[in-house]
Amino acid sequence: MTLKAPSQTAFRYFLYGSAAVLLVFDVFFLLRALLTTNFVPIVPLLAGIFTAGGLLFVIYAEGEARGQDKREHRRISRVAHQLDRPLSALQKDLVHLIATSDKLPAEARLKLKHMETRTHILLDNIRDVFLMLQAQDLPVSAELRTYNVCSILSDVIAEMEPLAAAKNVELLHSFHCLEAPVKIDRHLLKIVLVHLIENASTYTPTPGSVNIAITKSDKQVRIAVQDRGIGINDEEASSIFEPFARGERASGYDPDGIGVGLTLSQLIVEEFGGHMRWKNRAKGMGTQFEVLLPLAK
Repeated sequence: MTLKAPSQTAFRYFLYGSAAVLLVFDVFFLLRALLTTNFVPIVPLLAGIFTAGGLLFVIYAEGEARGQDKREHRRISRVAHQLDRPLSALQKDLVHLIATSDKLPAEARLKLKHMETRTHILLDNIRDVFLMLQAQDLPVSAELRTYNVCSILSDVIAEMEPLAAAKNVELLHSFHCLEAPVKIDRHLLKIVLVHLIENASTYTPTPGSVNIAITKSDKQVRIAVQDRGIGINDEEASSIFEPFARGERASGYDPDGIGVGLTLSQLIVEEFGGHMRWKNRAKGMGTQFEVLLPLAK
């Protein structure tokens, strides 16, 4: 599980302090050995000084690199935020035009609808990049509260069924528990579930189906989403949760994807104290993704 920024900072300060103390002691004993003309411990003391000094340099360089990464993240986040405003306004204008376009030719109405759809996709991509960059450094949850995750999954499935049906994909769901209280941010968990179900629907050959199941044990709840798609190659498996990573065949199924959905989903689930995992099913039977979340005490 990824350490959050406060834990990483505290650990770095601990290493920095320990190396500094070690360096001071080594220099002290080296000076003492020179003043007393006791040259026996000079070699190990010099080795200790070089080791402590090297450790300090490495920690300093790592801190500088991390700081540079954060500055880059903030810059990209500001750009994403600035792009979101005009695009949101554009989408609202397009929705209004579509609602009042009865007198326009059918071809013009269709183009307006396509524009609105593309704008919505672009807004979702910008939102995902913004959240992912923030989640890499800081918590993104507005407020963690206890919710029944079974009810949330049911709502998401109902929202996703029209989209899946438009792709000629059926969402098959089985609930093995009626109530599973989990401490989460409801909005963020819905983003995770939408990504998993949308991916499964996108990569499943049509006509086809996607299996969604939820089960509960004594300590955790498990949400599984199975597709019947192309699967994941062995050479791509190690980078599946890396940002902007996409398989060679992915663009043929989802040309609008940018490769941050799984990265963001993993960061969100880890923020809730859970984790994600995946596996290829039998050959030609697609992939299964699972979200495991601890039950609220």
